[in-house]
Order: sequence, then structure tokens, then C-alpha cells
Amino acid sequence: MNIREVPETSHCIEIGMITRPHGKDGEVLISAKNIDYEDFRELKYVFFRLQERMVPFFIESVTIKSNSLFVKFEDISTMEKAEQYCSTRLYIENDGETENEDSDEDLVGFTVIDNATHQEIGKIHEIIAYSMNVVLDVTRPDGTSVLLPYAEDLLVDLNEEHQTLTLRIPEGLLE
Repeated sequence: MNIREVPETSHCIEIGMITRPHGKDGEVLISAKNIDYEDFRELKYVFFRLQERMVPFFIESVTIKSNSLFVKFEDISTMEKAEQYCSTRLYIENDGETENEDSDEDLVGFTVIDNATHQEIGKIHEIIAYSMNVVLDVTRPDGTSVLLPYAEDLLVDLNEEHQTLTLRIPEGLLE
């Protein structure tokens, strides 16, 4: 797959962020979202969002160890260079195969309700994918955040009209 032209951010899907360097040769740890770790192995390049522009970076290698995703990019060959890209968001071009209505990202802004107490927990601020697990970053009414697992067996109801998500929340997570 060749890069035809650099797409606008609006035509891309965010798939993660560089969290920190790993080792001295420029490899980085990626916090992935909207993509499975194994799918990273199929990518030839990703776009870094730098100064509001999409810049392609070619992938040299992908390593998955202990539920962590490490990526080595061709133009990043030292720890110092890798540190410069910490917190950089990564994107792929939306090729039209990804349906927006199926995206977990559409849940941002929904209100989470505890099925046991029927009380509002807060609003979804962000959806984070950790390996095969999806976690909701929920902002409570008092401004604090809580991370909640999001899995099919915990989902009780998804009401798009009222923008609510009712979950079976595992005991002890809200304390």
C-alpha cells in the first residue's frame, strides 16, 4: 500500500498514542485504542499528528509482550528521538470499511448507569483499548474519574436515544 496523499485528520481514525520509549534503539510503547494489537502487525505505516498535520511514519517492527505493544518506527533510532514523540497520537486512514455507528468512540458523552443501584456514575470521557480489553474513562459529577471495564457480559442496556449505557459494574470498582 503506497501513500497517495496525506489525509486530513477528519478522514482518519485515532488508534493510539506513544506513551514512552522502550530501550535505547528508538522502540516505543503504544497505548492502543480502536485496534487490536495483532492488527498493528498488518500496518506498513501510521500517521503521527504533529502540529495539527498528519505525518506518515513507517513501521519497522511490532512486538507484543505481556499485554504490551512495542513498535519500532524507521525514522526513530534513539531513545532521545523516541522521547520527543511521547504523547503523540497515532492514526490510520479511514478506508470506509470502518462504520462509525459501530465505533465505541460514539459512546463518548454517554451517561453510565450502575445496574445494581440505578444511579448515574458519570459521563464517558474516553474509551481506551488495552490489548483485548476496553476500558471506559468515566468522569463523575464531582469531577473525579473512574475506569470501568466495557465488555459484552457487563452491558445491560445501550440507549442511543437517551445516550445512556447501563452496566453491571463489578463489586469494589466504585469505592
